[in-house]
Amino acid sequence: MTISASRSLPGFLGDEGLRLLLFGGKGGVGKTTCAAAAALHLAAKHPARSYLLVSTDPAHSLRDCLAGGALGQNLTLREIDPQGSLARFRARHHHHLRTIALRGTFFDEADIAQLLDLSMPGLDEMMALLEIVAWVKEERYACIVVDTAPAGHTLRLLELPELMRKWLVVLDSMLAKHRFMVKLFSKRYAKDAADIYLQEMASDLRYLWTLLQSSTQCRFVPVLLAERLSVHVTRRMLEELASLQIPVRELVVNRLLHSQPDCPLCSARVATQTALIADIQRTFPGHAPWGLPLFLEETRGTERLTSLWAQLRPLDAWQPLSPAPAPALAFGSFAAVENPACLPSSSMRLLLFAGKGGVGKTTLACASALRLAEEWQGKEILLVSIDPAHSLSACLNRQIGPEEVRLSRGLSAIELDPEAEYARLKQLYADEVAGVFERLSAQAHIHVEFDQEVIERLMDTAPPGLDEMLAITRVVELLDQGRYDLVILDTAPTGHLLRFLEMPELIEAWLKTFFGIFLKYRQVFRLPHITQAMVELSKKVKQFRRVLTDPERAALMAVTIPTEMAYEETRDLVAACERLRVAVPVLFANMLTPESSCLTCSALRSGELLLLEQYQETFREQNLTIVYRQESVERERLGSLGRSLYDGLNPSPHDQQHVEHY
Repeated sequence: MTISASRSLPGFLGDEGLRLLLFGGKGGVGKTTCAAAAALHLAAKHPARSYLLVSTDPAHSLRDCLAGGALGQNLTLREIDPQGSLARFRARHHHHLRTIALRGTFFDEADIAQLLDLSMPGLDEMMALLEIVAWVKEERYACIVVDTAPAGHTLRLLELPELMRKWLVVLDSMLAKHRFMVKLFSKRYAKDAADIYLQEMASDLRYLWTLLQSSTQCRFVPVLLAERLSVHVTRRMLEELASLQIPVRELVVNRLLHSQPDCPLCSARVATQTALIADIQRTFPGHAPWGLPLFLEETRGTERLTSLWAQLRPLDAWQPLSPAPAPALAFGSFAAVENPACLPSSSMRLLLFAGKGGVGKTTLACASALRLAEEWQGKEILLVSIDPAHSLSACLNRQIGPEEVRLSRGLSAIELDPEAEYARLKQLYADEVAGVFERLSAQAHIHVEFDQEVIERLMDTAPPGLDEMLAITRVVELLDQGRYDLVILDTAPTGHLLRFLEMPELIEAWLKTFFGIFLKYRQVFRLPHITQAMVELSKKVKQFRRVLTDPERAALMAVTIPTEMAYEETRDLVAACERLRVAVPVLFANMLTPESSCLTCSALRSGELLLLEQYQETFREQNLTIVYRQESVERERLGSLGRSLYDGLNPSPHDQQHVEHY
């Protein structure tokens, strides 16, 4: 088809009014590549203006993507460290926070010092977002381009301004008590530094929210692949963005392929792609979809990134060269797996599938669960998703939710809802605190509204990730009850997984502070139910930590793909696991291109084999299992894939049948 000049580039590359440009989507879809390429394009197009390229993903990939290339005088790169942002925030604002807490609570200096050393859920990431806002307000940059974390965590980040607003309401309620007392005795009240500080913080949050919702100054660009899981996650993400009123006008569908009639694998891939392109156009009618091709070499370095957008076309231009149906590709026409892993021992209680976003963690976790359920007759296995952007339902083609769903004999699945678990704990706490203050008010005949709100909000000082650990306690309970012999976790992408693995230590420190304060004031505050809940939480966190660090009972199955960025992130993951004493016996190198006479497949395979040598050299302690790319892994093939992953068993003809009970 002919592409008109007006459609030669999408609006996010030409709209000069944009101040903030965010790229987001499921892990592994090419967010980092698109963000880096957009920043380079804008900086080259407007050499007199300054631009900033920022990463908010805990597992930063921008430097790896740029591969040391020169950025030019008008483009700056920053990879935000959320913990560093939080440390700077505390250093800058500690005095004001201490003053407000002393004025508005009955806590003494020691209590307040402990509380200010704690965090609240997401506060570290919130500080990173506020740093971006400060750069926007400084007007040093014409536009800030943001490479975000994978979908689930990005949506949580975008919801943080509302959480921070509630936190400011608590701080203001602390000052309200002080204002009331001053007016009572002096008949007047003049704003001081603490009041002005809160006003400035509230102003920054209003500015942030106004900016995020501005259709002229902000744009969120979802990046996705023409793959079922990616489309599923993008659909959910767009629904959330619409509810937050964050503007989305365009979509970028990455790694599209033209038909190769002589290659069954490429042809099957194009057939799937064509069907999903139609689905994307039908599902997202209010957004302009654009397509980028699959490049035969990894898009790294400024030279390749600079030329990326020259290949961009409207999505309807990406139709197959030939409308002929794709030739059938027999699953057994090539080896699905080389060097299969040993089956986990029967003593194993916990398996975590982990890695960079988009490497196939969910698929391999599901396939492994099916294989182990088949192998371990008489035992019960629970497949659990702890990724905020759940994918089990899409992978298994079954509706999975926060309650256990039976999949087949010996196998159940659940997608945990960490926020719901956290909300239940907070409600229990709020109800019990309300009862205490009701009794105090009745006994003393005084108004205690100010103190009550402050104490109610004490739960909001919990560290980031408490909600996820609360969800995990449900898994620990199920193991304790003997209902399941093995739990398989489909985890969040690397950066957030590492924070999760470090959670037990942070939560134990928070519980120690929490208990210390309430023990100190136990004559006034008796909270038996929440105290018991916290004691149980402490026990289960310690129990989870003991299991996690026992190589006889727990293992992390690392999943990666043959790209430089995935290689670097896998190195970081394995090193962190060594530091945390978590066993990593297996590395699944997923999505390798099988040997073929096809020019496209041969070119892809050549680069992948070079990277495979790096993996073999670096990860000598792990069994390196090679998993070849298939045109798709639908539910009926998961069982076959699972049999191939372990012990070197080859798929048999009956593997093509549906798994029992699906």
